[in-house]
Amino acid sequence: MGKRKKRMEAPVRVNNQVIAARLLLVLATAIAGYLAWGALSGGGIAGCGPASGCDKVLSSRWAYWLGIPVSIPAAATYLAMLIASFKIEAPSASGRRSAWLVIIGLSVMVIGAVLWFGGLQAIVLKSFCKFCCTAHAGALVAASLLLRNSPVFQEENGPGKPAPGIPFGSAVSATLLGLSGLVVLAFGQVLVQKAGFEVTKVAAASETPVVQGGAEAEATPETPKAAETAGGARELSLHNGKIRLNLDEVPIIGSPAAPHVMVSLFDYTCHHCRDMHALLQQAKAKFGDQLAIVTLPMPLDSNCNRLIKKTPEAHVNACQYARYGLAVWRAKPEAFEAFDSWVFAPASPPDLATVQAHAAELVGVEELQRAFSEDWVSRQLAADVALFEANYREVGRGSMPQLVIGGSISVGSLRGVDDLYRMLGESFGLR
Repeated sequence: MGKRKKRMEAPVRVNNQVIAARLLLVLATAIAGYLAWGALSGGGIAGCGPASGCDKVLSSRWAYWLGIPVSIPAAATYLAMLIASFKIEAPSASGRRSAWLVIIGLSVMVIGAVLWFGGLQAIVLKSFCKFCCTAHAGALVAASLLLRNSPVFQEENGPGKPAPGIPFGSAVSATLLGLSGLVVLAFGQVLVQKAGFEVTKVAAASETPVVQGGAEAEATPETPKAAETAGGARELSLHNGKIRLNLDEVPIIGSPAAPHVMVSLFDYTCHHCRDMHALLQQAKAKFGDQLAIVTLPMPLDSNCNRLIKKTPEAHVNACQYARYGLAVWRAKPEAFEAFDSWVFAPASPPDLATVQAHAAELVGVEELQRAFSEDWVSRQLAADVALFEANYREVGRGSMPQLVIGGSISVGSLRGVDDLYRMLGESFGLR
């Protein structure tokens, strides 16, 4: 009696929908990998200029999961789905079944994650990242196509089937695992915030042309610390001397002679800048004469900021608010802090007519008009924008508010005053 020959199964063939899903997963993986590279290297993302939708999304706390860029686990998930999509052609029935169970679980998680991030962008951030949306759309369609072709209810009646039938109970278990992964994603973002949500980096040389804020002064040594010039003025040199701020001329809270000077870039129409203003007030109260804060209005408004291609709705008239702040400083420096706090006090800035009336009340109508008649306000506003541009080139992010503390740049919101104290301690030794 001869040996019984082992039956050879016909090769498993996949349809065009599975092939399309693979191509979409390649696209999603490539985009997520690119975003991960940008987050880890600190380099800018092409097409994501200052105040753009993708810049706001990628600079937010929701771009991180357990403190790491969310694009990293996203790329890993898409890649795992792509690999599993080839495993459904495995020669063994058990191998094909395992591959489909992996695909079912990951597809459920991906569909839930796309809904989660879409809701965050639409409801919370009110901004959209074109790269994220493209990756999400590709992954969503790929997951849907793979689920549609999953053999959950099929029975293997012969060779050539795409996979053995998957018991309903196993499919339910894979679905529950996918939902569990989605819960881990959401809770990892809600409960674990990236410390400070900021990008910090030691300032380095920039290609930005030399721009001087305030009065003209000679170049200073390349140092981020304040120092006296030959003429006796105290000057803060930033970006290796490419940008210099005369501390006797720029808006400053505290004494220009303070041993430690930091810079705050803000927009009166920026919600997160309002939160930062409160933190800066706490720090100034805590450290007193040891700390001075250069406060520079920097509008996210295309009317005076050439880096902003289209003014976001939230920042309409930001240029005018900034001009009023600078004019108050120019007319009566001692009134600036009161004006600053008054504008930031409500949840949103007062209307421009009210701001104008309050500014005139603080400094006088004639003095306010005189400040506007000079070109100092325009020159200082241009200097503030130049510093914003230099910071953007350095860290690849244009979110506001921004802080320059010693040799570090902080971009975006902070988690609380302790984050600010930490940065002041690391840069200035303040405790």
